This record gives sequence, C-alpha cells and structure tokens, in this order.
Amino acid sequence: MSHPVRRAARVALPLLLSLPAAAMAQSGLTLYGVIDSGLTYQTHSNPAGDAVLGLQQGGEGYLSGSRFGLRGSEDIGGGVKAGFVLENGFLTDTGKLDQQGQLFGRQAYVKIGNRWGELAMGRQYTTANTMLYYVDPLGVGAAPSNSWMVYLTGQRYDNALSYTGNFGPVSVIAEYALGETAGKGSASSSVSLGLRYASGPITAIGDFQQTRDIQSRAARIYMAGLKASVGRGNLFANYIYSDRDGGFDSSRGGTDTATITSMSTAPTPTNRAAINSVFNGSRRDDFFTVGASYPITGNVTLTGSVMHNRTRADNFSGNRTTAYGVADYAFSKRTDAYLAVAYDWVHGDWSGLFGNNTTSWTGDSGRRLDGRDNQTTVMVGLRHQF
Repeated sequence: MSHPVRRAARVALPLLLSLPAAAMAQSGLTLYGVIDSGLTYQTHSNPAGDAVLGLQQGGEGYLSGSRFGLRGSEDIGGGVKAGFVLENGFLTDTGKLDQQGQLFGRQAYVKIGNRWGELAMGRQYTTANTMLYYVDPLGVGAAPSNSWMVYLTGQRYDNALSYTGNFGPVSVIAEYALGETAGKGSASSSVSLGLRYASGPITAIGDFQQTRDIQSRAARIYMAGLKASVGRGNLFANYIYSDRDGGFDSSRGGTDTATITSMSTAPTPTNRAAINSVFNGSRRDDFFTVGASYPITGNVTLTGSVMHNRTRADNFSGNRTTAYGVADYAFSKRTDAYLAVAYDWVHGDWSGLFGNNTTSWTGDSGRRLDGRDNQTTVMVGLRHQF
C-alpha cells in the first residue's frame, strides 16, 4: 500500500468507526409499561344472583390495562424522524396475552414524519378511542365490565394508515383501515377523522368514524367532548351518537374479534348476549358521560362519573347506566393504589343483562335475558408504571 493510501486509510478508518456511534446518538429505544392488578368483589355474576371474589375484573385492572411496549425513534436528517411502536397487552391474574392472544395486540406500527405531520402504518387505535381519551375522566371509561362505550367506537384496527398533524392548539388525526377483502373494496374497512383543540384550561374534541363489516354494512359514529380545568380540578363531558345498519357484525359471525376490536359480538351457540350484540335491524345509540376529578391532597385524587346509554332498534328499547367513584393514592409518580366502586343498572329490553346465560340472542329477537338488572363492583388495586 502506498504512503498516500495509508494516510487516507488512517484518516478514513476513525471516521467509519465513529458512524455507528453517531447514528446511535440520533436514535432512541424505550421500554415502557403498566401493571395494574386488584382484588375484586362483584355481585350478580350469574342468573342466580351470586357474587364472585377474584383477582381481576375482566382480566384487567380498573384504571389501566396491563401492558409493556417498545418505542423507538431515529432522526434521519432534514427535520425528518422515523420510528415504531410495538405494544403488548397481558393479564396479570393468569399471565396470558390479552387482545385475543395477539403478541402485540395493543399497537404495532411504523411511522415517519416532520413538522408538517406524521404518517403511520400498522395496527392502531381508532381515532374515536384516541379522542375519547382526552375528555373522559379515566382515559376511556372504567373497568372492562362497564367500559362499554368502546363497543360503539371500537378500539383498534388492523391494516390502518393514519396521518397525525399538530398545528398550534389544533391536532388532527385522519385514518383509513384497509379491508383487504378480494373483490370487495369497502368490506371490513374504515375511514375516520378526529379533531382536538387544546388551549389553556379547555380541551375540546370532535370525531366522525365509519366502519364497514365483511358485507359492507356500516356503523357510523359522531362524537363530541369537552374537558375544562377549574382550579385544581377537572370537569369532563362527552357524547357519542352511533347509527348501525341492520346485521352489522365486525366479528364475521364471531370468528374474528381482532381485526376491528370490541365493536360487536355475533350470536353464536356459545356466546352470551352483551351490550355489543349484533342486531337484526338498524340500531341507534345515544351515549352520555359527565364526570370530575379533584386532588384533595398532593397524594390523593378523587374521580367520579356517570355514564348513560340509550339503545333503540326495531322492537327494542333499552337503557344502561353506570356510576363510579375512584379514590387514588400516589406513593410516587410511578406507583399508586386505589379503591374503586361502580354500580351498573339496566332498564327496558336490556333487563337481565348482568350474569345472563342467554345464548344466540340477536338484540331484537324478542328473547328475554335471564340475568339481573344491576351489578355492584368493588376493586382494591395496585398499579405500577415503568
């Protein structure tokens, strides 16, 4: 090797060796998660009206679903950043996977963006679920057995493309989920748009979302909500209007509950009637939430809310209401303990909803539910975030 070549090699080699370190300096990887578990007492768990004592309610804590995730980002220059999120959900009472047994059932997407916005592709939250988080006292509802507004909005879509932009106090999310059904472009697809305004003590949201099932039957929702800070406390209110075509069934007859999560439970010989049952005729729901939270000390926060839903369909008229209260004590920024109490009751054609054994019920078939009209839940929980 000639002297000029050796000199060039001596200069270039340190530069090449420094490239990985420089790249790592522009990258980041974060492991994060939540573990929420609690001792639960719940009345009217079967048609006989018996109570049950367990470690969890619906496999999850009252304040949070347990999860762990990986979040990564990289500055690729020119003001552009790329990244990803892989988020797993699990059940602390058994250690099993949550979200239909999917490894990354909560979120799994890759993204790229700059100051004009961010594009993401993969399994993502619905825009309605995201917007609801900002104007609900506990993020999204309460514990699984009474967090039933997600059956109207859905929680997550597979095969989703989204755009998120932040422009001063205004944020926008537009999302489209591909149905991936040959010969049926609109089948199992969704389109939605969410808007958020946040300035000072006020946060206001609006959302429109349309989801189609495998037969291209549609479920449409319109949502509005408000959060207002008053002194040290917060006031919350939101409204959801849902309109579904007759027979809308995002679960493909109960065979697929993962692609569009939580929106419907199809009638099968083994399932029980639920608030998200498939109706033969068109179905309309009006869902209201009001609530408040207030830190009474530096460690203790009280939260309370009332949720009410009115369901109307052919030959069906029923109401469901939930009132809950939570006292949360923070040991630190990452660890807290809580006492939660909830009371649910139903009227009209939802009568008998709790602890029922009624099967193959399609909402407006005229078959009565054989459970109870009310249910009380008490949960003492411990949550740790990392």
